[in-house]
Amino acid sequence: MNLPHRIEIIESKKLIGFSITTSFQEDKTPIVWRKLMMRRNEITNRTSDNLFSLQIYPENFSPNRSFTKYALAEVSDFDNMPNDFETFALEGGKYLVFSYQGKAENGPELFGYIFQNFIPENNFEVDDRPHFEIFGDDYNPNSDSAEEEIWIPVK
Repeated sequence: MNLPHRIEIIESKKLIGFSITTSFQEDKTPIVWRKLMMRRNEITNRTSDNLFSLQIYPENFSPNRSFTKYALAEVSDFDNMPNDFETFALEGGKYLVFSYQGKAENGPELFGYIFQNFIPENNFEVDDRPHFEIFGDDYNPNSDSAEEEIWIPVK
């Protein structure tokens, strides 16, 4: 699998949106994304059209464990937040970034390759910080031409 990648060090970011507890077996991702997409026009201080699909995995994570999934937009500050939105302060740090084009349904195969092959073969150590994907406002997970970046925290 040929996945373009790079290393990036980012500054902290202010994000707002919604979260849900989910698992890979009982994937509730569409619920949290529907909620954000219906209300994204209420966010007046977005810094870009990018959206963040962010995951917080528990220690010793395995695919059958629950984790927290966020649907977020980056904002300049946490002032004048719309009702019921959650804030998320993403700490800065070093990330391994992959560029991916294709349908979201290929995710399990893609992430399997990244975590079981690419990371160990290239001696990366995953850090205990949020993982996230970034894509544009017009992202269609069912499109072969959908583009996203996969951000994996590394030490």
